[in-house]
Amino acid sequence: MTVQEHSSAVAGADHEPAFVNRRDPARRLGPDGKPAVSRRAPTWADVPDEKWNDWRWQLSHRVNDLAEIEQILNLTDEERAGLSAPDKFRVDITPYFASLIDPDDPNDPIRRQVIPLGRELQAFTG
Repeated sequence: MTVQEHSSAVAGADHEPAFVNRRDPARRLGPDGKPAVSRRAPTWADVPDEKWNDWRWQLSHRVNDLAEIEQILNLTDEERAGLSAPDKFRVDITPYFASLIDPDDPNDPIRRQVIPLGRELQAFTG
């Protein structure tokens, strides 16, 4: 391709519409016609969108103890044991990240990343 052909091709590209991934969750609209937002646990139902979408608010409202997490998720006994272990597991979950977790599925992949299990307290060789 010559320099002139390349310049023409680039110039033509300016007139083509940009690619938009319509399956991108950030582009979805909710039932009210506004951009869709994540599901919120009842604990945060009254938080205005401006705060919910502010990273500072998210960090300052992390959940990190058993009582707070139990208000959001239906925990198993093994999860309670993991969260109750003194000085073993530090858990800090932003409200947004907690909203991505299925509250009733103990095998939810995001849940498995942030909620420790009691069996994790047992030492093993490997």
